[in-house]
Amino acid sequence: ATVRDAQYETEAILDDYFYHPNTAPFLCIRFIQRFGISNPAPRYVKSCATAFQEGIYHAGGKSFGTGKYGCLKATVASIVLDRETRSVVLDADPSQGSLR
Repeated sequence: ATVRDAQYETEAILDDYFYHPNTAPFLCIRFIQRFGISNPAPRYVKSCATAFQEGIYHAGGKSFGTGKYGCLKATVASIVLDRETRSVVLDADPSQGSLR
């Protein structure tokens, strides 16, 4: 009974962390930074977090994701296809992108 209780408690706390309201924005900021933007705009982070939470992302008439919370397909699509990532104007801005 002790091992089963420990497993239940471990799964419960992991679910609690996974579904916490700060998890999606936290992960999105880290993912966006890994994709090359060191200081993402709040709108960009919110778009990514919404895709993570809703599990679906719509861009260019197409939908990405499964519709389940935490879908990485939707999250990555929101990062890669966002206008902030693909903007040519922002490429010319010296404060945009990663610091080296």
